[in-house]
Amino acid sequence: MQYDLQRELAWIAGVLKEEQGTPEVRLHDDPLDSIIRVILSQSTSDVNSGRAYRSLKARFPAWQDVLEAGIPAIADAIRSGGLANQKSTRIHALLERIHEERGGLGLDDLCMWDDERVFQWLGSFEGIGVKSIAVVLLFACGRDVCPVDTHVHRIAKRLGLVRERAGADETFWKLKEGMPEGEAAALHINLIRFGKTRCTARAPACNGCPLVTHCRYDQATGRVRPRGDE
Repeated sequence: MQYDLQRELAWIAGVLKEEQGTPEVRLHDDPLDSIIRVILSQSTSDVNSGRAYRSLKARFPAWQDVLEAGIPAIADAIRSGGLANQKSTRIHALLERIHEERGGLGLDDLCMWDDERVFQWLGSFEGIGVKSIAVVLLFACGRDVCPVDTHVHRIAKRLGLVRERAGADETFWKLKEGMPEGEAAALHINLIRFGKTRCTARAPACNGCPLVTHCRYDQATGRVRPRGDE
């Protein structure tokens, strides 16, 4: 029988909702806020990135203030988030280019664009890739997309949703192609929770796992068994 990715994703989403509930998705009011949050979240914990974002906003309440402050002042404000020099450079370059192209820093209309246009435009900024754009689309615009972080990527491979050697971007596009309507946000959040608590990178708790009947991960070898159609 031909593999049905949409049906498989619907089943996984349902099982995770039964175990973990249906998560509430909180949208950010401003797409630019979401983009800055994404940059600050790179290569650090949620705690540290949240601390850096709050510090930045406390020192510079408006994004215009951040732009005018310059890179050293931005770096000083976000030091707690790690990679402050790199992130401050990217944030300043982002704000500078948006201001030059759009005559201001408002991005209220971004959520009116189609996905393709958003991916093309945001993807042209340094340091903003597929995952980052998907996060903006989901949490700023409420789009039906499932950003692929390390937990989503790991579980997708273990469940055989994508090939074992797939990169994170390939996994995102594959899941997007087969995602049941309206399930992406909940699945994204629940897969992250599942990856942190049960399907961990090391020593996953496979015994009693509600997804074990559909899992292709061999705990003894750490390998994923391919499906018959691969």
